[in-house]
Parts: sequence; structure tokens; C-alpha cells
Amino acid sequence: MLESAGHCAICGLPPTADDPLTAGHIVDRQLGGSNDVSNYQPEHLSCGSAKRALGTHIVLVTGPPCAGKTTYAEHHARPGDLVLDLDAIARQQGSTRYWHHDRATLARAEQVMRREIMRLAARRSGRAWIIRCVPDGGSRTGLARLVRADQVVVLLPRGSTLVRRARQRPDTVTTIHAINEWLERYTEGPLDEVIKAWRR
Repeated sequence: MLESAGHCAICGLPPTADDPLTAGHIVDRQLGGSNDVSNYQPEHLSCGSAKRALGTHIVLVTGPPCAGKTTYAEHHARPGDLVLDLDAIARQQGSTRYWHHDRATLARAEQVMRREIMRLAARRSGRAWIIRCVPDGGSRTGLARLVRADQVVVLLPRGSTLVRRARQRPDTVTTIHAINEWLERYTEGPLDEVIKAWRR
């Protein structure tokens, strides 16, 4: 695995002489992960150490477009909390879209997000809110385990509420299409805390 690996699965960067790649568990043994080769990934020594030292609380906030994910995270975040919105990071990387970013931009955004999570891990304290769409329950569970999420929130307002919010966006047609696509692909996950309505 390491011979063919070109980058760290955590931060997305290539190995260096001072920080080579090692084989690390995707899901920790303490969380039920196995020693099977399928549960290993290439990691920098430093990233693996930071991951093991993780003393933070991470909340994965998911849901369809217009579900209020960013609003929810910002409302519940305390001073000093880290709020990581993949779509917002992608726009900072040059994307002109709300969703469905091109692959290159999305890859850069994911690298930025991984680095920020690892910086938080190195601090060994604090709380992070990670905002993603992720309609598939299996993918959501996999992502939660990858980022060591302590909580998985799925915001799932009524379809009429989502459409009403979409009509307030400049790209209404594209947004409604993205909402419908998300709802069609949605499946439940074992770690999900589904919130259909919440008040500020």
C-alpha cells in the first residue's frame, strides 16, 4: 500500500524525508476497527500522531442544500470553535458555484479542511463543526469515522421549506435541482441524529 501511495490520506500532501508515510488505521481499534488491510491508509507520521492525540469535540453537520447547516453550526458554536464549510472553502478556492464544484477545486477545498482538522487535533482542545451535504448514510458514517466525529447531525426540514429558501437564492433552478437530487439519494445512517426543525 505504501509503495503506491502518493499522498497522506489525512492532509492530502505528499511524503517528505522528515515526515514519511506510514500505515494508519482508518477506524481505530478502540472504535471497532480491524487489523485487516482494508482498514489501513497512508498517513504522515505527524498526521497520525495528531490524530491519536485528538482531544477535541467534532460535530459533523449534514443535510440538503438550504437545510440551514451553516446557520445551525454558527448558532451553536461557542467563541473559539472552528466552523468548516466545504462549500465555503471551495468558493474561497475560486469556485463560483454554491454546490457541485469542479473536481480540482473540490480536491483543494478538501485538503484545506483536512489541514484545519489536524491543526485542531494538534491543539488537543476545542470544538469543530464540519459542514457537508453527504446524502448517503454509508458515506456519512464513513466520513464521521474518518474525521473522528463525536456527533453526526442531519438537518432535514420539509421539502416545502427547502424550496422556499431556494427561491431566495439567485440560482433558484439549480438549487432546487440539487435539493431534489439530495432527497432522492438520502439514506439513513446508524450514527445520525436527525433534526427536522430547530429554533434559534
